[in-house]
Amino acid sequence: MQDEGFPIIEYRRGATPREWGRAHGEAHREGIQELFEIRLALMQEKNGALTPAVVEQLAGEQWDATEKLDPLLADELLGIGEGAGLTNTQLVVVNNYTDFRDIQPGEGTRLQDEGCSAVFVDTGAGAIAGQTWDMHGSAKRFVCCLDVPVPDSEERMVVFSIVGCLGMMGYTSWRTAVGVNNINTDGARPGVVWPALVRKTLAQRTHDAMVSQLKDAAVTSGHNYLVASRTADHQSRAEMWEVMPDLAECASRYGESNRRIYHTNHCLAGQAVAREQAAALNSSTHIRYDLIEKKINAISSFDDVYALLNDHENYPQSICSNHQTSALDPAITCGGAVGDLTNGRVTMWRGDELYDDNFVRHEFRFD
Repeated sequence: MQDEGFPIIEYRRGATPREWGRAHGEAHREGIQELFEIRLALMQEKNGALTPAVVEQLAGEQWDATEKLDPLLADELLGIGEGAGLTNTQLVVVNNYTDFRDIQPGEGTRLQDEGCSAVFVDTGAGAIAGQTWDMHGSAKRFVCCLDVPVPDSEERMVVFSIVGCLGMMGYTSWRTAVGVNNINTDGARPGVVWPALVRKTLAQRTHDAMVSQLKDAAVTSGHNYLVASRTADHQSRAEMWEVMPDLAECASRYGESNRRIYHTNHCLAGQAVAREQAAALNSSTHIRYDLIEKKINAISSFDDVYALLNDHENYPQSICSNHQTSALDPAITCGGAVGDLTNGRVTMWRGDELYDDNFVRHEFRFD
């Protein structure tokens, strides 16, 4: 069993996306191959109709949608495939696993193995965005950070990811952030792989452009996106957008009367709630939401947000949990990230600092 050790994968400034991907894939070849095998087995366990022929067809449609979204991100994926020895179909499984399972060509069991809690707080001294990354426990060995330069500039982004993947959440040197957590909604269909949408949204240079990118994307299934920014005149903006096929709805928005916003894994916006598949809800989503609601008004610093996302009250159904509550709900907190859009500090970590002997934490700073 491969343990990647939570590496920081640094993309070389001046190299092409294909070269970035190839170096990424070569350095983590064994882990990426193992992760593909794990995710394919979990997909097919959930839905027996996902035969090799069906997987190939649906993955091809998702690949085409991703290439249309951003050819350079698709080129980075091609490089990862070349380096790791994976086909395009296998890359789609690694990157779009949670959404791929939601495309239902046949009956299957709802496996509640994704979670995440996302928050944004403006303390007056800092505009802080963060989230846990709760996923099937098998994913924890494969988490990593990507340090990605922006071509033709001195800017960069830091992304929390898993090896073989474009990224799950991230922060930019121009003081923006994108987070994501799963929601279970109807209407899933082949669309872009969601890590490509995270990277594409992060690459936008204004808050409005980030929101437009999310609203216009041909997504595969439902996610809530935390979009946050800090302008040069020290103004904060942050929203939670519940995005699914044919709908993008703002669930909450930072403002003078609402300086702390948060989300777990159930829908909050009216139209999105109507499309939610209640039977598939993560078993702890309402519990975690209530815990955040109880604690968030006491937050006054970066360290407070970090502590909130690593909080164990009501363990194992806690904001941070290293325990699988049942066979049908095998999600654990595999890691997380917190970033201050005011001073450029970002912390990313793997595991549970209290319970894991292989806990790893990285610090980044944007100038």
